[in-house]
Amino acid sequence: MVIFAFGSDVINVVEVMTPSGWVRGYEELHNEGQVYRFVKIPYAQPPLGDLRFRKPKPIGYWEGVEGIRGVNAPQCSQMPSPTPGFDVLETDEDCLYLNIYVPGKISEYRNLSVMVWIHGGGFVFGGASQYKPQKLVLGGDVIVVTINYRLGILGFLNLHDPLAPGNYGLWDQIEALRWVQNNIAAFGGNQKSVTIFGQSAGAMSVSLQTLIPSNKGLFQRAISQSGVASFFSISRTREEKQTNDMVLKKTNCKCKVNIEETLKCLREVPAEKLTATIDMTEFQKPLNLTFVLGSLVPSVDDDLFKENLAYPKSWDDEVYRFFRSIDFISGTLNGEGNMLYMMFSTEIQKKFGFNPLERVPLNVLCEITAPLFVDIVAGNIPELTQEICEFYTSFKGDDEQSMKVADFHGDSWFIVPSNNMLEIHAKNNNKSKTFQYLITKPSPFPFFQEPPSWFKGAAHGDELHLMFNVTHDHVPEETLKKHDLVAVEKLSKDVIKYWTNFAKYGDPNAEGLPNWPSFDTLTKKYAILDTPITEGESLKANATHLLKKVYLKGQPNDTQDELYNSSPCTSDSRKNAMIVSSINIP
Repeated sequence: MVIFAFGSDVINVVEVMTPSGWVRGYEELHNEGQVYRFVKIPYAQPPLGDLRFRKPKPIGYWEGVEGIRGVNAPQCSQMPSPTPGFDVLETDEDCLYLNIYVPGKISEYRNLSVMVWIHGGGFVFGGASQYKPQKLVLGGDVIVVTINYRLGILGFLNLHDPLAPGNYGLWDQIEALRWVQNNIAAFGGNQKSVTIFGQSAGAMSVSLQTLIPSNKGLFQRAISQSGVASFFSISRTREEKQTNDMVLKKTNCKCKVNIEETLKCLREVPAEKLTATIDMTEFQKPLNLTFVLGSLVPSVDDDLFKENLAYPKSWDDEVYRFFRSIDFISGTLNGEGNMLYMMFSTEIQKKFGFNPLERVPLNVLCEITAPLFVDIVAGNIPELTQEICEFYTSFKGDDEQSMKVADFHGDSWFIVPSNNMLEIHAKNNNKSKTFQYLITKPSPFPFFQEPPSWFKGAAHGDELHLMFNVTHDHVPEETLKKHDLVAVEKLSKDVIKYWTNFAKYGDPNAEGLPNWPSFDTLTKKYAILDTPITEGESLKANATHLLKKVYLKGQPNDTQDELYNSSPCTSDSRKNAMIVSSINIP
């Protein structure tokens, strides 16, 4: 232990010798105890120059001491997207860093369970240092690691060539997990008790990592919060080509002699300029939902993924063997569709004659959102669109109908894919444990604008304040008065205990907590996280049955290699291409 003086402050500092080199951490004192925070630790070589659009290279051994006081690790290159409640971070292409939070003293003999957080943000936004996990660390006596990974073009551009296969962001996550395996024991962590967890795109990343058999041994448990492998988390080749054409044209890297020359050109473009080639306005079509960036997400690369895993297979398929060997929690919120009312362009509102803050009419579902979902997953099948339209029709007024339209968005993007993965995990499985949750308690600290009066439920991202320290300066006093903050704090403590119990034992339950039933394919029981905590069965069973029909009609193999057989000069980018993905999700 070293004592450092910073002005009038006296700070306890600890220096830890790891297999990668010396790391310096700084003490934080909280009412609940002491945390050592190790910030901006490199886990891979900077992905610059010739390492751009390549798998990350291990960091190796460094000279000197890593870890800086009072500085956040920069987030990876991305378009500006400030999120209320989160720190505004510096942006840098040199971003392959992680942060480590350790409760109490540092000792290699402590053998603490480890939780590795993968942040969300639609695969295009966000950073590790936005998430402050001290509540988890102190409330559950676990080590928490938060990691960066490359995003957007730099993280997921797939040129369908062995020299540029995409998925660099997923490889970054894997390299970070390898670093944890090799180094966490020096901080008192148990490398044989590692849980990966994440929210939204981070949860989709978690789910995808469980479907990579070579990851065996890197983690033993996984928690997917509002996101799993689905049609959104794996791109389609046609949309990839449309995006690639746009990027190559805007960077003047189109029509090069070969892929080597194309990559050489792209590597010479400054990161800020490369990121800026994807302007949100490029992805707007007047009569479609706003920007959607689904080609800049994980993809079939014939390495990590040899087929499109958005389409569920039989539970006993080889692809699920590793997934079914680990303990798994997947959960959602009952208001996952909240983003819908923020996604309508002025052109859509004008055409259909509505203000989404007042109502969202049925014809928006029947003519836009349902046909779009069906077309993405299965192609143009009008009878399936009609079934969805009829299922989500309400005759109880504008408020109920608006909520039904939002429910379809949440069901198709989050809840039904989660149900599918839970069933695959639990079916005839006596080797690992399966748990499901539904959060129904709205957050007093919403990350987005105040929801419209017709919206009901806990919105996408509302659980993050339960486990992370976020600032509340953006929340009006009148909003806070609507909530029982004492009850919210009690729920936060229970959720932290559930999450960290699972990380330590593979089971969230413990004495003093309401029972959380395990999930099985017969009763499909789940915990309802609210005040009080209760139990439910068969979440959204009818919606799941309906939307599964769409997946069954889909074509799992849409690689369409012929799109890449010709020179990139043979087709221009389609300016208003519809590219499926997400808006800014924390």
